Amino acid sequence: MKWVYVNQPSVYIRKYQLTEGDNTKLEIKYNLEQQSVRISSEENHRLFFIDKTGLWHNKTILKNEYGVEIGKLAIDKVHGTGFIEIEGKKYYYMLQNNSQLVVFEHTVSMPLAVCDMTAAPSFASLLANKYSNEEYACFLLGICWYLFPLTAAEQLEFAGASVA
Repeated sequence: MKWVYVNQPSVYIRKYQLTEGDNTKLEIKYNLEQQSVRISSEENHRLFFIDKTGLWHNKTILKNEYGVEIGKLAIDKVHGTGFIEIEGKKYYYMLQNNSQLVVFEHTVSMPLAVCDMTAAPSFASLLANKYSNEEYACFLLGICWYLFPLTAAEQLEFAGASVA
């Protein structure tokens, strides 16, 4: 799999596609101004917000389209590692060889996903592989959304919760 930057006419929106071979699995649109991520696949469309909190804005909180906290992100930029926690499930990641985003649950030798990042440059830094917390959040949300889609029961539960 790999993330590919797709040219977007707006200065504030970054559009990426998660591809596998010649197939596009999903698309994310990161809105810099609103700090939001729109994830679209054939089956689902979701909107998430990335919120910075803490004394020095060093904590990244993930919220759904209703403003409900669904997870958090921790980043060790020095080592290119961290974790994302979504709806109580924790996944670890690391930037390997400055070009691959590896997502794993327990050990890096058994990855859940390995994504080539060479076609998805950072816009927060002059260095192509120095991603901001928000950019990491976008890519990781997309990967987790693709790897672990909602089950039919979760979709019904979500639909019922959003109506109430």
